[in-house]
Amino acid sequence: MALLEARGLVKGFPRGEGRVEVLRGCDLALAPGETVAITGPSGAGKSTLLNLLCGLDAPDAGELRFDGEPLTGLSPAGWSAWRRRHAGFVFQFHFLLPDFTALENLLLPVRLAGPPTAADTARARDLLARLGLADRADHLPGELSGGEQQRVAVARALVTRPDLVFADEPFGNLDRERADQLADLLFSLARDAGSGLLLVTHDPRLAARADRRLALADGRLAAV
Repeated sequence: MALLEARGLVKGFPRGEGRVEVLRGCDLALAPGETVAITGPSGAGKSTLLNLLCGLDAPDAGELRFDGEPLTGLSPAGWSAWRRRHAGFVFQFHFLLPDFTALENLLLPVRLAGPPTAADTARARDLLARLGLADRADHLPGELSGGEQQRVAVARALVTRPDLVFADEPFGNLDRERADQLADLLFSLARDAGSGLLLVTHDPRLAARADRRLALADGRLAAV
């Protein structure tokens, strides 16, 4: 059974007096622990699709299921609870809170469910150590380089061992060497946590690392 399954997702937006159909019936299935990359030209709707799959936006039509159970029609509160329990996120920009240390930023997803335990803090520190940031745990984001900030963002997405990680152009603002290093870490950490990874990217080299690659064009997904 697919961990995450989408059938016939449709999404459009008003434009002037008309309407633009961005997604015209997208089907997708992600198995537990699988990595899938979604590629396509700018404006094809990749980020829109990712937002639908994690409940940040609602489709005009179609069906979503997680572990066989329907997600379509969940309330905003229901989607928030689902994301807390099951999802991690990595975006192109790190979105770290400037007044929180690297360790405190890393533990934010944990705090959404309650005060961190000693085991939570130990895992967070272990992730920072694996990312080469053991000595930066008590530094604020402004005291970290851009690459270090994005490493913290990668670790934050995986600190709760989520079932799914959604990554939207996660390294698009980094140079190739740093992007390659962080891609190694993202795929390695996701594999170790047993997390499925759904990755949106323009970079064919990054997409080639995934178990499967899908291309979004003319509002539909096709295997590459």
